[in-house]
Amino acid sequence: MRRSRLLLSVVCFSVIAASCGSDDGDAVDAPATEAPAAEAPAADVPTTCGANTDGDMPGVDKEAGVIRLGTSQPFTGVAAIAGEGLLSGLMIAFDEVNAKGGVDGCTFELIWEDDRFEIEQMVTNVRKLINQDEVWGFIGVAGSQSIPATYPDIEGAGTPLWGPVSPADSDIQEVYILGPTRTEQGRVCVDYFAEQGVTDVALIGQNNELGDEGRAAIETQAPIHGINIVATEEVEVLSDAVAPAVLAVIASGAQGVLTAVDNAQNGLILDQFFEAGFDPIVCSDSGASGAGGPNTVKLANPDATDGFVGALQVALPDTDNEFINGWRSLHDAYDGPGKDGGLNFSLQTYSYATAFFQLFDKLDGDYSYENFHANAEALVNDPILLPSMPAAACGPLPGGHSCASGAGLSQYDSATETWTQIREFMSPTE
Repeated sequence: MRRSRLLLSVVCFSVIAASCGSDDGDAVDAPATEAPAAEAPAADVPTTCGANTDGDMPGVDKEAGVIRLGTSQPFTGVAAIAGEGLLSGLMIAFDEVNAKGGVDGCTFELIWEDDRFEIEQMVTNVRKLINQDEVWGFIGVAGSQSIPATYPDIEGAGTPLWGPVSPADSDIQEVYILGPTRTEQGRVCVDYFAEQGVTDVALIGQNNELGDEGRAAIETQAPIHGINIVATEEVEVLSDAVAPAVLAVIASGAQGVLTAVDNAQNGLILDQFFEAGFDPIVCSDSGASGAGGPNTVKLANPDATDGFVGALQVALPDTDNEFINGWRSLHDAYDGPGKDGGLNFSLQTYSYATAFFQLFDKLDGDYSYENFHANAEALVNDPILLPSMPAAACGPLPGGHSCASGAGLSQYDSATETWTQIREFMSPTE
């Protein structure tokens, strides 16, 4: 396990020199007029970190002016490229906000743990971050099949979880999802199948919540377009035994295949379709496709990946706008942990962290969880708008903590090794 802390805080000291009397002890004459006294700040305007926070809060060090946040990522193992990219995006955002002086007198410390893409290790990490490191909250945690296992500890401690990457929405008070759910992404995939004239679709999904979301997507969306569901197949979590599911889908003759699996399984599925001469449109959610990066397509024969479609939770990292160009410049200059990870994932957590700091600024120094939830749920009327992702418009439960609506689509070209956005962020057809 690797563990590191990031703390970039700026501590300013001012030395005020007082005038002394002359050598003979004569007093120095006072100036004829005195400068007007500075107006006292309003009582509710924070002048020091946590000034309006009553009592002690986990992860809030008022004296040091530091807020501790935690994350767990797969920095090693089969999903390391994703985890490293996700970490770099967080680190870059923390660097940036701290270099600007933080928020309301507070700078931010990121404590991170490696879960190796293993469920038990993620649970261990989350418990440690809550009980030993006493983080205020979590940000950008990744591992859709692992995150739900941490919810009992998250709920028990009341620790907010901002921007987990692609879990199902379980309507938990502490959890705020900034990307469209995998169900919504899968529905957008089926919309695309319909646009391409597909009449028969199939699903290959894991035997967990990830697979359940894929099933919900295809069962909801296929009837809207009059598309036939000709196969729904399951694979074991983290298993490379995908051949039975692949053969069943080939036998079904599906023209479009929605996959709700992990990156490694997607690579195997693409390879086995290609080897069998089977050429459907294959579409996956953002995490499973690694849209915008190499972490899925690099695992398969290049010819097998051509035309692979991935949903988008955030814009592609080569998109040309001021916000993404700014992130790209920061990433180019960054030389810390996760530097060589997937750019698409770095942009994702950079965007999530940037949105978090904007929300944190709305708290006005009151870092109680009650105030955080009140302000986060008010975003439905005043959303956080970033050019790299759908609007963060969280609202009250039930349903309101799925803060984003609308997924994009991108397609991979193996000849140029590039992803191109082929569909703007749009909500699924109703």
